[in-house]
Amino acid sequence: METIKTMQPGEAGTHQLLRKYGDRLVCVRYRKDRQLKKRYTTVELIIAERPDEQKTTPVIRVLVNIWYGETALREQVKLVGGRWLADEKLWEIDIRDARRLGLEKRIVKRLVKPGV
Repeated sequence: METIKTMQPGEAGTHQLLRKYGDRLVCVRYRKDRQLKKRYTTVELIIAERPDEQKTTPVIRVLVNIWYGETALREQVKLVGGRWLADEKLWEIDIRDARRLGLEKRIVKRLVKPGV
């Protein structure tokens, strides 16, 4: 079955369904089944609504000290998204990446940022 057309509420051809379903109507789709030689009109409806209570976990970033001559280590930190903070002369990196790279003893400061 293939979708021929998808229409938003209020477009020509959706007014009758909009009157029937109101604000719950998300879209109207016209479909075609070539084998059965039939056309279908389908609607997508909102059937439940609730607040988004996604729990966010804070992002823990750390500042680590990497010496100038440790180029290989600097490259590894860059690969995992680390960034150089010139004012502090330290690298900012996610704590999980710091642990994976074995940099726990080089952590100078923790930064807790709100999660997403």
